[in-house]
Amino acid sequence: MRVPITLITLVLAGAVFSALPAVANQAAAEAKETMAAGKEAKWQGEVVRMSKDKSTLQIHGGPAPSQSVRTIAFDSSTTWTKGGKPGEMDEVKAGSFVIVLGHVNHKGVMHATQVDLRLPR
Repeated sequence: MRVPITLITLVLAGAVFSALPAVANQAAAEAKETMAAGKEAKWQGEVVRMSKDKSTLQIHGGPAPSQSVRTIAFDSSTTWTKGGKPGEMDEVKAGSFVIVLGHVNHKGVMHATQVDLRLPR
């Protein structure tokens, strides 16, 4: 009778200890996402297309060395500048080079707080 009770105890202990790393990994991932969500990101690149109806802007670029197409959402709170000085949204067109500051959501879309139009290179 002693062997089955010992065996059951060992099996239950093994199940508990095997679940602990999964819980720890999940907590670490959630903490990392929380820290990343509060951090402001900086993307830069050439404007591919701009949709004023959908309030989106797509650029060919992203975080400094990236060259993929990235989507940026903007709204009435987004500030528009040209070379660091006040500018207008209408000045940004396809082919323009922009530097965008904002927060990236879990879908990889940035909500822009500032869009700075730069002179063509």
